Amino acid sequence: MIELMGLAVAANDVEVVEIYAGKNLLQEEIFANSTVESLPPSAYSSPNTNIADYLERFPGLNKTGQGGLFQSYSVRGLSAWRIRTTVDGIPIITDRRAGNSASFLPPSLVALIEVNRSSGSLLHGSGALGGVLNLSTRKPEEFTFSITQQAPTNATSMTIGHGSMSNSFAASFRQSDNAKTASGLPLNSEYKQFAASLYHQGNLFDHYDYNISWLPSLGSDIGKSSLQYPETQLAIYPEDNHSLMQATLYSDSWLIKAFHHYQNWDSLVKRIGKRENLTAYQSHTYGMNLYSSTHASSSSWRFGVDWISRGGIKIADSETSLEHIKTDQVLIDGNTHNFAPYASAAIKLADLKINLGARYDYFKAQNASLSRTDNHLSYQGAIERQAKNHTFKASYSTAFRFPSITELYFNGVTPRGNTFGNESLEPETSKTLEFNYLYSHSVISGRLNVYKSELRNFIERTKLSNSDRTYNNLDNVSLSGFEVAVDFTPMPEHAFTWSLAKQSGQQSNGEFIQGITPLKTNLSHRTYWREIELSSELSHRFKKHRVSPAEQEISSSTTLNAYAKWKINKHWAGTFKITNLLDSEFKTTADEDAPFVEERQIAIQLDWQN
Repeated sequence: MIELMGLAVAANDVEVVEIYAGKNLLQEEIFANSTVESLPPSAYSSPNTNIADYLERFPGLNKTGQGGLFQSYSVRGLSAWRIRTTVDGIPIITDRRAGNSASFLPPSLVALIEVNRSSGSLLHGSGALGGVLNLSTRKPEEFTFSITQQAPTNATSMTIGHGSMSNSFAASFRQSDNAKTASGLPLNSEYKQFAASLYHQGNLFDHYDYNISWLPSLGSDIGKSSLQYPETQLAIYPEDNHSLMQATLYSDSWLIKAFHHYQNWDSLVKRIGKRENLTAYQSHTYGMNLYSSTHASSSSWRFGVDWISRGGIKIADSETSLEHIKTDQVLIDGNTHNFAPYASAAIKLADLKINLGARYDYFKAQNASLSRTDNHLSYQGAIERQAKNHTFKASYSTAFRFPSITELYFNGVTPRGNTFGNESLEPETSKTLEFNYLYSHSVISGRLNVYKSELRNFIERTKLSNSDRTYNNLDNVSLSGFEVAVDFTPMPEHAFTWSLAKQSGQQSNGEFIQGITPLKTNLSHRTYWREIELSSELSHRFKKHRVSPAEQEISSSTTLNAYAKWKINKHWAGTFKITNLLDSEFKTTADEDAPFVEERQIAIQLDWQN
């Protein structure tokens, strides 16, 4: 069951201190966002390996692009740099054209996934035009151990953790061989990855609380699954290394957070019978959040300043021809800076709550001798009414996104082919009107979201006549859709969840945009039989025939996942999981290079806990 924010994660984990997706950093009820949803990975039936698999449980969130461990994802048809992804509040900003991916973090180290589908520029700035996703890491308070073996991919995952109320440690290692489709087609989906999470929290002078964390991740030989594999192209990430650090100091009325994300990864593209390109990426993302709140009898205010910079952005390419002639070039050597003050108010009038806010962003990007600056003012307003079991909310917001340094200046080779930046790109802007209805009851609860967005200067990656790619602004794009979800618990031992999501996106000239997912519905059931927990998830994606020039039509598809979990003794628990139980074969997305899904996978998991 998808639950609202404010709940603790798990009995053996430290509670989440900050609510990042709604940026309610001091967990004050007046600033709680009723449209933010959360779910722990343990609520899923399948032995999924990438973050996109988990996000698909939320209506309106879907996979996009090509496959593999670094599968990209979309929110209401918006993906890549239009979604702000954070890990423990640390922004994840990368230079992958497919967009930011947090799959360097194993799901076994994730305690909670938060999703805010609404445009989040007011509180998160550029890059949150399509919403905000936050992954909160596990902070075990006692010894835990888990091991999983999956076939036929020979995938193995081991996780160990230990801690107390003040300190915690967790580490994970996982690896997998390449998979196949149901008909035996090979998929480039192998990977090896190690990651750890260290956390410490304490108190200073009996007045201030603090926490410090570090998350290193080391990946190697990570395949990018594509329709071009293996006949015409092989794409892998030979190395994918990350280091995330943060330190937070806070009281009852203010918070200071400093963070740093170092990334160093390579992309190797072998074009069979043509050439080989090894592209090296590295950068430092660092910054600070200042946040405070104040309260009066009928209103509350919060103020903040966000500073996010990226330094040492270096992208270098080494090309080797069939004749073994090697050519090296530096594609990007630059930096970006973003500084933004913001303020918002929550006003209580009887059973009404009115939210108003504004934010000013200054942005600068530089690559060698080239540079540009931009600024933007965004604002948001919402009115919410609660009456017994019902919550009604209507909101209007503006949002924006500055072009990434890659879209502006990158000229090189990617797994897609030759890609060229466009220094003349304008910032994207949007205006969104949204209505939300929530109903809460012990037996049945649900929500309905209806939205419509108008975007200007929408940045689209387009293919040229010679198959090269570049970026252009589209004049006007209209997005609209709805999501509905119902949780039904007729008796304590049975729980059902049903959801339906529809989205559409078109340019002003009638052409469709990339990344729009067709109508999709999900049904899950959880029950208990003789102390065995049984869960199943049935998902149906309808066919897609309205596609953009860079997409392909896809037929309808149905998948079924299931698991059984039981207690072996006081300390041990076992889980038996099946993914793609029907052994279906269909394209993962409508992307022109999207691969087919993996064949049926079976996994056994053992968990030990005090």
